[in-house]
Amino acid sequence: MATLLLCSASGAPGVTLTALGLALTWPRDVLLVDADRTPSQAVLAGYLRGVSARDRGLPGVLQAHRERRPLSEALVDQAVDLPEPIASGSSVSRRFLPGFVHLGSVDLFGGVWRELGLALQAAPFDAVVDAGRIGHRGLPGDLVEASDKVWLVCRSSLVSLAAVRLYLSALVEQAGEGKVGLVLVGPGRPYGAKEVSEQFGVGVQATIAWDAAGAADLHEGQPLSKRWGRQALAASYARTAAEFVAQDVTERARIGAPA
Repeated sequence: MATLLLCSASGAPGVTLTALGLALTWPRDVLLVDADRTPSQAVLAGYLRGVSARDRGLPGVLQAHRERRPLSEALVDQAVDLPEPIASGSSVSRRFLPGFVHLGSVDLFGGVWRELGLALQAAPFDAVVDAGRIGHRGLPGDLVEASDKVWLVCRSSLVSLAAVRLYLSALVEQAGEGKVGLVLVGPGRPYGAKEVSEQFGVGVQATIAWDAAGAADLHEGQPLSKRWGRQALAASYARTAAEFVAQDVTERARIGAPA
């Protein structure tokens, strides 16, 4: 199914929270993948309130690769449930594939990115991939190639946009024209989506509402109000997820691919 890769050019623009928010509001079955090569275990420690992965996640995927087992099976076996933020009665399956637990595993994973990307492409569910910061070496090329879209998450501040300027052209060159877009967290603080898009020549594909308190509660796994799904932050996640899925459905119909 469809794979959306999220990344950032600087520290703390909200890429992990955006990936989590999208996964929690995604309208189809979805797998959230922690592919950050600078691991922090933020989702496990925060939203999942200290749940232990017990070496599940990318370490298990790496082991499956070594044992020549299909990664399509490992994606399911190594994932943990991603519970709904509030009781919603939704039938959508939401799962989380934890990231690296040992720093040395990152370099060992170099030959696995391609197989992981292909497994995500062939999976019967969508994937939202948190790739973390781009870094001076760029993103894993095989993972970028296997993704349908690559969105760079940034804030609308001058500091955040200055970092975007450093990395965006290289990202577009790596991913290809038409595949890269921007996600603007907190539009109008002070720059708007139109200004940012015109400045960089890359479209702002989504805007995420600014709600520092709500974002902190979600990130840290605090109890959420029953109205959370109707608040601006959650609504912006849901709108972005719905628009991405609708565009994927349209594109699949256009090329005759199975929905």
